[in-house]
Order: sequence, then structure tokens, then C-alpha cells
Amino acid sequence: MDSPSLSEISQDIHAMDEELWHYEARYGIRSQYFFELYKSGQLNDEDPTEARDYTDWAACYEIKRHRVELYDSIIRNMLPKIKMQVPISLAALKFIQTDYATLRS
Repeated sequence: MDSPSLSEISQDIHAMDEELWHYEARYGIRSQYFFELYKSGQLNDEDPTEARDYTDWAACYEIKRHRVELYDSIIRNMLPKIKMQVPISLAALKFIQTDYATLRS
């Protein structure tokens, strides 16, 4: 299986942000604080709809966190290569990213 590109990871992050925003708007709390309450078992989950939302919200939050960590890791590994090419255009950065993904697979 090919590693996802930075563009694909970024798209995932934005999609998760949109999903998280819907939950945050519905329940009036930012995802990081919801997640703290969820992980510590402090949320009332007697209502089946809310319980399902909590599970989906937590999964979405964890996916986003994982994608952000993956994105950051790839960028950190690419930085030495990017810094060797001064100045660099964003188009070149995209090429380096594609080249890096090929090397990793």
C-alpha cells in the first residue's frame, strides 16, 4: 500500500476539521476539551444518539490527531532536503514531496 501524499493527508485533516466543527457547534465545546471528558469517562452517555455522537466525535478527533502527526513527521523528514535547495518554490516542494513518497514505498 502506498503512503499517502502530503496533499492527501492535508485533505484528510481539513475533512476532519469540518466534521469536528459540526460536533463543536452542536455541543458547544471544542474537540480537545470534549476528548478529555470522553477519555476520562465524565460524559453522560445514556442517550443513544449522544452516545453514538460521542463515539464518532472521538474517532474523528483521533484520526485528525494521527493525520497531523503524520503530516508533521513527513515535513520534518523533508526539511533537510528542502533547506539544501535555496530558494525553493512551492511547486518544487510538491515535487520533493512526491519524490519522498516514492522513496518511502
